[in-house]
Amino acid sequence: MEVLGLSSEEIRKKISSLYNFLLVNPFPYEDTNRMKCDFESDFELLEEESLNADFNDYCALIIGTTSYILNGNVAKIPEKQIKVLNEGFFQRFPQFSFVEAKLENYPDFQNEYINHEELRKLILDYLQSK
Repeated sequence: MEVLGLSSEEIRKKISSLYNFLLVNPFPYEDTNRMKCDFESDFELLEEESLNADFNDYCALIIGTTSYILNGNVAKIPEKQIKVLNEGFFQRFPQFSFVEAKLENYPDFQNEYINHEELRKLILDYLQSK
């Protein structure tokens, strides 16, 4: 089955390429620290929340799911994991939505977000093509 004109193998190659690219990128701590300063009053309302922890969780889920695909273990991906993949970061963590409209002010975070979103969507396309 083809999704968006790409075969499963073509999608898998795109997944592999993006995965390898993302593994060498550092976590955007400078940007998240700046966000915390720029949106100090918004973050103060989120006493128990951690942008770094939640964004790391979002990224790790995507990278972890990718490893299942690249290792040929698609059938072993837990259903709950696939269900969570259907939501982007700001859908899964709406408490941080106040940052979304200003992402261009945080280019490292924005790039990580965009690249992980692209990989997340490729994973879903790949799973749909199977």
